[in-house]
Amino acid sequence: MPVIDTHKVGIMYVAPGQTTEEDILQNTYGSPAYTRFLEGIGRLINLRGQMDVYAGGLDPDEDGEYAYAWWDDNSQVLYHTATLMPTDPQDKYSNNKKRHIGNDLVRIVWNDSGLPYRFDTLATQFQFVNIVIEPHSKGAIAAFSDNVHENEYLKVTVQRAPGMPEFSPVGEFKLISAQELPLLVRQLGLLSDWFAFVFQTTEQDTQRVEVITNWRSRLDTIQRFKAGVGLTESHSGTVSGDNILEQQHVRDFSSMY
Repeated sequence: MPVIDTHKVGIMYVAPGQTTEEDILQNTYGSPAYTRFLEGIGRLINLRGQMDVYAGGLDPDEDGEYAYAWWDDNSQVLYHTATLMPTDPQDKYSNNKKRHIGNDLVRIVWNDSGLPYRFDTLATQFQFVNIVIEPHSKGAIAAFSDNVHENEYLKVTVQRAPGMPEFSPVGEFKLISAQELPLLVRQLGLLSDWFAFVFQTTEQDTQRVEVITNWRSRLDTIQRFKAGVGLTESHSGTVSGDNILEQQHVRDFSSMY
């Protein structure tokens, strides 16, 4: 049972002039500013043989050997990055990419199209939250400029599913420096994934359902285990002094998990 909470978030790059999911999912790279953003939002990990970091359902033989991830003592996030996944030129719908990104509750969209990003651009039933990043300068598509000062400030908006209440600190939009952008979007992604999960679990906030975290599930399991050990000891009677050390492996439940 995981000792931390795990999340998976999709990332898509929208190139200049693109408006359809077919074109967007076929992208194999993005602008330099987008690449710098990826380097800031997480660490690039090798998925092959990965045991320490949540893989988010990715298979290195089908979905590429590398992915971006972030973690601390409490949480792990795996980013389903469309530009990092293999692109099959024979599959115009990029079904292998979409089966991951389309099932994510939250998607980060780097929009260099020069056009508004429609909430329903990606056709999926898991349509809850899009975090959209756009260059702040109107009309200037500097998507492939390598000038580090080109996009010093970017516009961040949060698109929500109909009926979902406001939950983020962004409001209508937020202007943020490129340097601080990865931290803001990472935290927004974590908050959005939690909120979308609760929104989905409660049938769009229409039912009172307790949402149990991995931490709570682990605590419940430990308490059930302790109760079972106590019941066993009560039936076996008093443990003699000579037998205490033999019973230690049963008493120390932490050594068994």
